[in-house]
Amino acid sequence: MKVMILAHESPGDFALRDNKEKFDSYMGEWYAYSGAMKDAGVMLDGAALEPPSTATVVSVRNGVRKVDDGPFPDTKEQLGGFFIIDAPDMETAVEWASKCPAAKTGFVDVRAIPDYGQDG
Repeated sequence: MKVMILAHESPGDFALRDNKEKFDSYMGEWYAYSGAMKDAGVMLDGAALEPPSTATVVSVRNGVRKVDDGPFPDTKEQLGGFFIIDAPDMETAVEWASKCPAAKTGFVDVRAIPDYGQDG
């Protein structure tokens, strides 16, 4: 089953990305995590995302498009990256998610990707 692991990072975690002294140790955890998934043969794809301040939020209500800068302000943790893995079951996916560095200070959302029989 294909599963998406969504890593929601704290504001402090995002700040570490810009800290030259701490960047290597912070990102080293992420590189080790993705490397372990690659070595296990479960990782299909993944990427870090730019900070929440670069986000654009789009909604359409009653046919009117609304575009806002940045994430919704009512949450502290913001989506920082994702991984798509191929796991035999949800328990295995949850096990991989529990090893995600974001689980220590933010949270990790684990969702199965449904197969609707469409290509792409």
